[in-house]
Amino acid sequence: MSIQLIQKYYAEVDKIIRYGGSRNESSLRKPFQDLLEGYARVKNLALVAEVELESKRGTRIRPDGVLKDALRQDWGFWESKDEKDKIEDEIKAKFNKGYPSFNILFEDTHTAILYQAGERVMESAFSDAKALDALISLWVGYEPKEVSEFHKAIELFSAEVGGLAEVLRAVISEQLSVNSEFSGALSEFLELAKKAINPKIEMADVREMIIQHVLTEDIFMRVFDEAEFHRENVIAHKLAEVAGTFYKGETKRNIHAKIAPYYETINARASQISDHHEKQKFLKALYESFYKAYNPKAADRLGIVYTPDEIVRFMIESADHLTFKHFGRTLGDKGVEILDPATGTGTFITELIEYLPPAQLEYKYDHELHCNEVSILPYYIANLNIEYTYKQKTGKFNEFENICFVDTLDNMGFEHTGKQLNFFGLTDANSERIAKQNSKPIMLVIGNPPYSAWQENFNNQNANRQYPEIDKRIKETYIKQGTAQSQIALYDMYTRFLRWASDRVDKNGIIAFVSNNSFLDSRAYDGFRKVVAKEFNEIYIVNLKGNARTSGERRRQESGNVFDDEIKVGVAIYFLVRKEGQKGCRIFYNEIEDYTTSQNKRAFLRESRLSELNFATLHPDSKSNWLNTTSNDWDELMSMGGEQKAIFDLYSNGVKTQRDEWAYDFSKSALAERIRFFVDIYQKTLQDENFNGKLKIKWDADLENYRKRKLDISFDENRIVESFYRPFVKTYLYFDKRLNGRTYQNIPIFADGNAENVVIAVNGRNGSQWTTFVSNKIVDLNALYGGAQCFPLYRYSESGERVENVTDWALGQFKRKYEGRIQNSEKKAKTKNSEFTRSVHNSELTKLDIFHYVYAVLHHPAYRAKYEINLKREFPRIPFYDGFWKWADWGKRLMELHLGYEAVEAYALERVERRGAVPAPDDGVAQITGRGDPAPTCRLIARKDKGEIEIDTQTTLRGVPAEAWEYRLGTYSALEWILERYKEKKPKDPTIAEKFNTYRFAEYKEQVIELLCRVCTVSVETMKIIKEMPE
Repeated sequence: MSIQLIQKYYAEVDKIIRYGGSRNESSLRKPFQDLLEGYARVKNLALVAEVELESKRGTRIRPDGVLKDALRQDWGFWESKDEKDKIEDEIKAKFNKGYPSFNILFEDTHTAILYQAGERVMESAFSDAKALDALISLWVGYEPKEVSEFHKAIELFSAEVGGLAEVLRAVISEQLSVNSEFSGALSEFLELAKKAINPKIEMADVREMIIQHVLTEDIFMRVFDEAEFHRENVIAHKLAEVAGTFYKGETKRNIHAKIAPYYETINARASQISDHHEKQKFLKALYESFYKAYNPKAADRLGIVYTPDEIVRFMIESADHLTFKHFGRTLGDKGVEILDPATGTGTFITELIEYLPPAQLEYKYDHELHCNEVSILPYYIANLNIEYTYKQKTGKFNEFENICFVDTLDNMGFEHTGKQLNFFGLTDANSERIAKQNSKPIMLVIGNPPYSAWQENFNNQNANRQYPEIDKRIKETYIKQGTAQSQIALYDMYTRFLRWASDRVDKNGIIAFVSNNSFLDSRAYDGFRKVVAKEFNEIYIVNLKGNARTSGERRRQESGNVFDDEIKVGVAIYFLVRKEGQKGCRIFYNEIEDYTTSQNKRAFLRESRLSELNFATLHPDSKSNWLNTTSNDWDELMSMGGEQKAIFDLYSNGVKTQRDEWAYDFSKSALAERIRFFVDIYQKTLQDENFNGKLKIKWDADLENYRKRKLDISFDENRIVESFYRPFVKTYLYFDKRLNGRTYQNIPIFADGNAENVVIAVNGRNGSQWTTFVSNKIVDLNALYGGAQCFPLYRYSESGERVENVTDWALGQFKRKYEGRIQNSEKKAKTKNSEFTRSVHNSELTKLDIFHYVYAVLHHPAYRAKYEINLKREFPRIPFYDGFWKWADWGKRLMELHLGYEAVEAYALERVERRGAVPAPDDGVAQITGRGDPAPTCRLIARKDKGEIEIDTQTTLRGVPAEAWEYRLGTYSALEWILERYKEKKPKDPTIAEKFNTYRFAEYKEQVIELLCRVCTVSVETMKIIKEMPE
């Protein structure tokens, strides 16, 4: 599998011995363990050291390592022996003790021996790299029958669970009408839930709680299989009691019969786990798998991805260190109240129980450990985990009374009153617990809050709910102090939890969170950074990177996500310290090295201590930037827009349709057909809100609002206009305020979509690769990375009057700066009769000249380099360069090239046609042309090193000059934008895929080839102009 890994192992062993080490087990075990872990990673397995297991003989065993998958299943075992021991004697002794023989590797640093299915299958000397590679590969590649059956059971259970949930929903609906005991208890619980959990909770939510319990109770109870525990745990007892009011007799037999085979397999594996740490990990993995299958929408909304143990332990140890450093107290001391506001399955609290000294644990457990959870199933599991962990450590059961079933973000100190209920174990005792928690001065808020700023697909009916009180606090603080145009990200769930925790933590206290790291450098978070630096005195940040939404080299630098790539955002662990009487705020920053893998990030956390890390001290600049601060003349330059005094009066985002696959098409007729269908479905839904075809179209909040207001929508062919979907990629757009999610200011810019105008489009703030282009058509928001911001030459009033959009103030500034110079330079230029002078019609500086000047400056490489960081954060600012007319002329020439790209002379690329057999498409089905030859398959691949573009399996363009690739607009060159957008792709929208997937590249092939040749000319000429600019 990897001879390179073995060679690395040899080098490490040689190094240990050369520096005085020995060949005994303790010295050489770690390098071999690293070697095995390298092989395991390739198979998506993990090597877990020294886990206690129960053998089939009932004996307790502890292998040196166990191969485990994501569901904590055992794939194999590793035993390391000292060279002084006789390996054959050790093998015999281990098997006599009950060690499994289905896949176990024995080694003594000289010889490796592998047993599989009870048989000795291979032996290798450590010195034989090829044989050792084969043996380890065989070991990690072996899938035991029990593991295969378990995964099959999980897979089938996950597939079945949706249907079973539907059956239970129907049963519950029926029982509500015939079972008064059940319906009464359910109604009482709903009222309690509205007070304690979420005021907007509905009966449907309560029903889901019962369904989750019924479908998972047997599995979760089997993992924790002590009868005493079941009797004494109030949650386990009461949940079973309530379910028993309807889930019995034939109903229970019918449903249980369908899931019994899966339960038996899952339970069989669960019963083999004796180590309570492994029980918790198994339960969390099982819960994740179940919940994502049962309710994927809620799993996405609630962030059902649980925190790796390395993160939890690092955060607890670090919080303990900071609590002692700043307040002279440890986490175990009395008076240090600890709260996890989003506990999930109780990971942080169980780890705290493990971490705290035994002498301090009982008091802390009874009085000062607190946690909240809003979803019934993780709440239930958290109870089991916490109480079981406590019992394992202390030897006695003790109910954990400090877990609250509540939505933390709604818990802003509200009062809880009501009937004395006794339902689900969530009686008024739950309200009392919340009130008790609210009365405590919390010193440490610790946890992993969910993070999901907004949801793109409204059809999922899964948007994050609003929290009026906490959102008001965000508006009063972070947003009020911020300067970004769009601050929607500040309503991300993790920001809400940070706002809540900042208000909740005591005057001497700490917040310890792991979350999205966007707050570090996002422009939208400038107000947040300013506020937390006022509200806290010290901030410690460990940036683990891992942002999968970057690209190119930056993406490689971000590397793996510490959550095993289960999430796509970058991650940071941070500690906010508030100390009464201390003034100012010091910010300490540590970031993991670029290119660090997820496994190595977790290893870093496992091996590091906060007190030993090298922190850089951050010094925020005047705009509350913490990273990549700047020191230049940026603030002295003229703003393009967004300020009272700016070059442009009006500017706008590009159009955001929120349903691109519906709203755009290369074909006008295809687009018309699609929109007619869309409008028809909408109108039918308008007449009947229960119309079963409603979800055949793409809904968003605005369209749903139009439906509720009974607003008609009709198709109008005149609304089909030309637009730029991407640079140099012109498509048709159905431009309609009701069918485009956000038109922003594009109506004042382009009126009905056909009005004459020109816009300079630039990256939105936060665009990682800054660029610009010009358009005389409507521009899509995502035409540029970070969101295209458009600055028009004109704007149109409501009456249709065209008004110049370059401000009079800007014209005055330019005239004051250049008018005298213009007259003098014109006289000099005329005496030379220069070509440049002939391009200048008169010396009267106009707003159009300023427009050209701006476009030239935005292309200047030295400008982009000097202000690189500023351009990522703010709208461009424009300097006054010497030689105004030269710059205006460059801008004019660039603009004529870019607007007139379809009319420039085509570059003479060589067209090479391949004759003979053509490979079949990816689906393996060859299409036959009229000549009997297979139709060519679309490729559209750039081979820059060869100067080639492969159009399809028949045609290639050659002779693309190197400078053509240099003209880049963000991620791609101009040529690559065309290649990217004209490829054949399967639509994501299911209705589009089924009914309107009509795009075939072959119909546009000749048009695209001509376009590529012309844009090649544009690219070459653009680079010529740019290279004329001063360095």
